[in-house]
Amino acid sequence: MRSVGFLQLVLPSMLWGLLFLPASQSAITEEVFALKEIKKAIFEDPLSRLSDWNVDDDDPCGWSGVSCSAARDHVVTLDLSHSFLEGFLAPELGSLKFLQELVLRGNSIRGVIPSQIGMLKNLRVLDLSMNRLSGPIPPEIGSLDRITKIYFNSNGLTGGVPSQLGNLLNLVELRLDRNKLQGSIPGIQLYLGLCALANFNSGTGVCLSRQLRFIEDEGKSLSGTHS
Repeated sequence: MRSVGFLQLVLPSMLWGLLFLPASQSAITEEVFALKEIKKAIFEDPLSRLSDWNVDDDDPCGWSGVSCSAARDHVVTLDLSHSFLEGFLAPELGSLKFLQELVLRGNSIRGVIPSQIGMLKNLRVLDLSMNRLSGPIPPEIGSLDRITKIYFNSNGLTGGVPSQLGNLLNLVELRLDRNKLQGSIPGIQLYLGLCALANFNSGTGVCLSRQLRFIEDEGKSLSGTHS
Protein backbone atom coordinates (compact mmCIF):
# COMPACT_ATOMS: atom_id res chain seq x y z
CA MET A 1 0.00 0.00 0.00
CA ARG A 2 2.86 2.35 0.83
CA SER A 3 4.40 1.71 -2.61
CA VAL A 4 1.06 2.44 -4.26
CA GLY A 5 0.84 5.73 -2.39
CA PHE A 6 4.36 6.62 -3.46
CA LEU A 7 3.52 5.92 -7.09
CA GLN A 8 0.42 8.05 -6.81
CA LEU A 9 2.60 10.95 -5.70
CA VAL A 10 5.44 10.46 -8.18
CA LEU A 11 3.66 9.41 -11.35
CA PRO A 12 1.77 12.69 -11.93
CA SER A 13 5.00 14.73 -11.82
CA MET A 14 6.74 12.23 -14.10
CA LEU A 15 3.90 12.38 -16.59
CA TRP A 16 3.91 16.16 -16.47
CA GLY A 17 7.61 16.15 -17.24
CA LEU A 18 7.12 13.82 -20.16
CA LEU A 19 4.40 16.05 -21.53
CA PHE A 20 6.37 19.26 -21.09
CA LEU A 21 9.87 18.35 -22.21
CA PRO A 22 9.18 17.15 -25.75
CA ALA A 23 7.74 20.54 -26.77
CA SER A 24 10.94 22.46 -26.00
CA GLN A 25 13.14 19.61 -27.14
CA SER A 26 11.30 19.27 -30.44
CA ALA A 27 11.65 23.01 -31.06
CA ILE A 28 15.42 23.05 -30.60
CA THR A 29 15.71 19.74 -32.48
CA GLU A 30 14.01 21.33 -35.49
CA GLU A 31 16.39 24.28 -35.30
CA VAL A 32 19.43 21.99 -35.02
CA PHE A 33 18.25 20.14 -38.12
CA ALA A 34 17.95 23.48 -39.94
CA LEU A 35 21.49 24.47 -38.95
CA LYS A 36 22.84 21.15 -40.17
CA GLU A 37 21.12 21.69 -43.53
CA ILE A 38 22.60 25.18 -43.68
CA LYS A 39 26.04 23.65 -43.17
CA LYS A 40 25.41 21.09 -45.93
CA ALA A 41 24.68 23.93 -48.36
CA ILE A 42 28.17 25.39 -47.75
CA PHE A 43 30.86 23.74 -49.86
CA GLU A 44 33.85 25.97 -49.00
CA ASP A 45 34.76 27.00 -45.46
CA PRO A 46 38.40 28.15 -45.58
CA LEU A 47 38.38 29.56 -42.04
CA SER A 48 36.74 26.40 -40.62
CA ARG A 49 33.97 28.50 -39.06
CA LEU A 50 31.60 25.55 -39.23
CA SER A 51 34.04 22.93 -37.97
CA ASP A 52 32.40 22.86 -34.52
CA TRP A 53 28.90 22.41 -35.98
CA ASN A 54 28.85 18.80 -34.84
CA VAL A 55 26.17 16.76 -36.59
CA ASP A 56 25.95 14.52 -33.51
CA ASP A 57 25.45 17.44 -31.11
CA ASP A 58 21.89 18.44 -30.25
CA ASP A 59 22.94 21.64 -28.46
CA PRO A 60 23.92 24.33 -31.01
CA CYS A 61 24.33 27.16 -28.50
CA GLY A 62 28.12 26.83 -28.44
CA TRP A 63 28.56 26.58 -32.20
CA SER A 64 30.49 29.33 -33.99
CA GLY A 65 28.24 32.17 -35.10
CA VAL A 66 25.22 30.85 -33.20
CA SER A 67 23.64 32.61 -30.22
CA CYS A 68 20.69 31.24 -28.26
CA SER A 69 18.04 32.64 -25.97
CA ALA A 70 18.72 32.92 -22.23
CA ALA A 71 16.92 29.62 -21.69
CA ARG A 72 19.02 28.03 -24.46
CA ASP A 73 15.86 26.72 -26.10
CA HIS A 74 15.95 28.71 -29.34
CA VAL A 75 18.51 30.09 -31.79
CA VAL A 76 18.16 33.89 -31.91
CA THR A 77 21.26 35.00 -33.85
CA LEU A 78 23.21 33.53 -36.74
CA ASP A 79 26.24 35.67 -37.59
CA LEU A 80 28.80 34.22 -40.02
CA SER A 81 29.90 37.51 -41.53
CA HIS A 82 33.23 37.81 -43.36
CA SER A 83 33.91 34.08 -43.14
CA PHE A 84 34.70 33.57 -46.85
CA LEU A 85 32.03 30.89 -47.04
CA GLU A 86 30.97 29.61 -50.45
CA GLY A 87 27.67 27.91 -51.03
CA PHE A 88 23.94 28.51 -51.10
CA LEU A 89 21.19 29.59 -48.73
CA ALA A 90 19.36 26.48 -47.58
CA PRO A 91 15.56 26.81 -47.55
CA GLU A 92 15.62 25.23 -44.09
CA LEU A 93 16.58 28.69 -42.83
CA GLY A 94 12.84 29.19 -42.52
CA SER A 95 12.74 26.73 -39.62
CA LEU A 96 14.74 29.08 -37.37
CA LYS A 97 11.48 30.72 -36.37
CA PHE A 98 12.84 32.52 -33.31
CA LEU A 99 15.79 34.02 -35.18
CA GLN A 100 16.19 37.76 -34.62
CA GLU A 101 19.38 38.47 -36.58
CA LEU A 102 20.68 36.77 -39.71
CA VAL A 103 24.04 38.25 -40.70
CA LEU A 104 25.93 36.63 -43.59
CA ARG A 105 27.61 39.66 -45.16
CA GLY A 106 31.00 39.41 -46.78
CA ASN A 107 30.90 35.82 -48.02
CA SER A 108 30.49 34.18 -51.42
CA ILE A 109 26.94 32.92 -50.99
CA ARG A 110 25.36 32.41 -54.40
CA GLY A 111 22.03 31.41 -55.87
CA VAL A 112 18.65 32.87 -54.95
CA ILE A 113 17.25 34.14 -51.67
CA PRO A 114 14.86 31.37 -50.59
CA SER A 115 11.25 32.39 -50.09
CA GLN A 116 11.29 30.54 -46.75
CA ILE A 117 13.08 33.53 -45.22
CA GLY A 118 9.62 35.07 -45.07
CA MET A 119 8.80 32.57 -42.30
CA LEU A 120 11.22 34.25 -39.88
CA LYS A 121 8.55 36.36 -38.17
CA ASN A 122 10.85 37.42 -35.30
CA LEU A 123 13.64 38.67 -37.55
CA ARG A 124 14.90 42.22 -36.87
CA VAL A 125 18.09 42.34 -38.94
CA LEU A 126 18.65 40.66 -42.32
CA ASP A 127 22.11 41.27 -43.73
CA LEU A 128 23.01 39.37 -46.91
CA SER A 129 25.20 42.12 -48.34
CA MET A 130 28.47 41.60 -50.21
CA ASN A 131 27.73 38.13 -51.53
CA ARG A 132 27.01 36.67 -54.97
CA LEU A 133 23.26 36.29 -54.70
CA SER A 134 21.19 36.43 -57.88
CA GLY A 135 17.57 36.32 -58.94
CA PRO A 136 14.69 38.40 -57.57
CA ILE A 137 13.97 39.66 -54.09
CA PRO A 138 11.29 37.26 -52.84
CA PRO A 139 7.99 39.03 -52.06
CA GLU A 140 7.74 36.92 -48.90
CA ILE A 141 10.22 39.38 -47.35
CA GLY A 142 7.17 41.61 -46.93
CA SER A 143 5.90 39.24 -44.21
CA LEU A 144 8.74 40.13 -41.83
CA ASP A 145 6.65 42.43 -39.65
CA ARG A 146 9.37 43.09 -37.06
CA ILE A 147 12.26 43.71 -39.45
CA THR A 148 14.12 46.99 -38.91
CA LYS A 149 17.16 46.64 -41.17
CA ILE A 150 17.60 44.94 -44.55
CA TYR A 151 20.95 44.91 -46.36
CA PHE A 152 20.97 43.34 -49.81
CA ASN A 153 23.62 45.64 -51.30
CA SER A 154 26.56 44.42 -53.39
CA ASN A 155 25.03 41.29 -54.91
CA GLY A 156 23.68 40.42 -58.34
CA LEU A 157 19.96 40.64 -57.60
CA THR A 158 17.68 41.24 -60.59
CA GLY A 159 14.08 42.18 -61.28
CA GLY A 160 11.97 44.75 -59.49
CA VAL A 161 11.49 45.64 -55.86
CA PRO A 162 8.43 43.80 -54.49
CA SER A 163 5.55 46.05 -53.49
CA GLN A 164 5.23 43.93 -50.33
CA LEU A 165 8.22 45.78 -48.88
CA GLY A 166 5.78 48.64 -48.34
CA ASN A 167 4.19 46.55 -45.58
CA LEU A 168 7.30 46.72 -43.40
CA LEU A 169 6.26 49.49 -41.04
CA ASN A 170 9.18 48.92 -38.65
CA LEU A 171 11.83 49.13 -41.36
CA VAL A 172 14.31 51.95 -40.74
CA GLU A 173 17.17 51.07 -43.08
CA LEU A 174 17.15 49.45 -46.52
CA ARG A 175 20.18 48.97 -48.76
CA LEU A 176 19.70 47.72 -52.30
CA ASP A 177 22.59 49.49 -54.02
CA ARG A 178 25.06 47.72 -56.32
CA ASN A 179 22.63 45.18 -57.72
CA LYS A 180 20.93 44.83 -61.09
CA LEU A 181 17.46 45.82 -59.94
CA GLN A 182 15.17 47.76 -62.23
CA GLY A 183 11.96 49.75 -62.03
CA SER A 184 10.49 51.69 -59.13
CA ILE A 185 10.40 51.43 -55.36
CA PRO A 186 6.66 50.72 -55.13
CA GLY A 187 4.81 51.82 -52.04
CA ILE A 188 7.82 52.36 -49.80
CA GLN A 189 7.74 56.15 -49.97
CA LEU A 190 3.98 56.19 -49.48
CA TYR A 191 3.82 53.82 -46.51
CA LEU A 192 7.12 54.36 -44.74
CA GLY A 193 8.41 57.78 -45.59
CA LEU A 194 11.61 57.76 -47.59
CA CYS A 195 14.98 59.19 -46.80
CA ALA A 196 16.51 58.98 -50.26
CA LEU A 197 20.24 59.55 -50.25
CA ALA A 198 21.57 60.49 -53.66
CA ASN A 199 25.05 59.57 -52.50
CA PHE A 200 25.36 57.31 -49.47
CA ASN A 201 28.98 58.40 -49.01
CA SER A 202 28.08 62.05 -48.47
CA GLY A 203 25.01 61.28 -46.36
CA THR A 204 22.89 64.04 -47.87
CA GLY A 205 19.18 63.67 -48.55
CA VAL A 206 15.66 64.39 -47.38
CA CYS A 207 14.21 62.36 -44.51
CA LEU A 208 10.45 62.03 -44.16
CA SER A 209 8.16 60.86 -41.39
CA ARG A 210 9.21 57.32 -40.52
CA GLN A 211 12.95 57.82 -41.02
CA LEU A 212 13.46 54.98 -43.47
CA ARG A 213 16.89 55.29 -44.98
CA PHE A 214 16.92 54.05 -48.56
CA ILE A 215 20.52 54.22 -49.68
CA GLU A 216 21.53 54.28 -53.31
CA ASP A 217 24.90 54.74 -54.90
CA GLU A 218 24.60 57.73 -57.24
CA GLY A 219 21.80 56.15 -59.24
CA LYS A 220 23.59 52.82 -59.72
CA SER A 221 21.28 50.82 -57.48
CA LEU A 222 18.13 50.90 -59.64
CA SER A 223 17.22 51.78 -63.19
CA GLY A 224 13.94 53.62 -62.93
CA THR A 225 12.09 55.88 -60.52
CA HIS A 226 10.77 55.95 -56.99
CA SER A 227 6.97 55.74 -56.96
